[in-house]
Amino acid sequence: MIRLATVQVGADASTWAALGFTILDGRSALANGALVFGSPQPGIGPLAVTGLDGDVSVDGVRFEPGEPMPADPHPNGACSIDHIVIMTDSLDRTSAAIDAGLGLERRRLRETDTVRQAFHRFDDPVDAGSATGERGCILELVENPRMPHPEVWGLVVIVDDLDALHETYPDLVAPPKPAVQPGRRIATARREADLGTAVAFMTP
Repeated sequence: MIRLATVQVGADASTWAALGFTILDGRSALANGALVFGSPQPGIGPLAVTGLDGDVSVDGVRFEPGEPMPADPHPNGACSIDHIVIMTDSLDRTSAAIDAGLGLERRRLRETDTVRQAFHRFDDPVDAGSATGERGCILELVENPRMPHPEVWGLVVIVDDLDALHETYPDLVAPPKPAVQPGRRIATARREADLGTAVAFMTP
């Protein structure tokens, strides 16, 4: 089984704590993956997952072995990672590499006049302190021919109450708006939050 364990983020943990995330030993554990802070590199570093014998490069995106950890309660209502966004110059190539390299088959392809997206999903978390019914994190691939190579662009966190999050941190979180997913809403973290990567928050 390939489950997301940790995501390295090139940011100081204090900036995430200021936005209501619980930080323990430099990590913030959600139901289906933990955020690990302090990487000297900006952006998102290697994704650690279960089921690997060693480090692998999947179309240039680094994955390494890791083990999940129990989730912590967060004052901001954060509960899990909805999806991680990978920008790629070739959607078909990167999608095929994820299938072949990780065994995560493509679940859906979305094509419009302006965007092509593919969706893979990590296996659902178990025995990691997650709430009943919690799902595995989605890998969302977005095609951008201008990208020199695939790279992890950002992530989206599910929170219990999106309006309360914005009202509590109006200087750090933009007002909620309708998401692409029908019936859901999303709000982006402002640049002032200084989270080290692109972050958005979404309703369950």
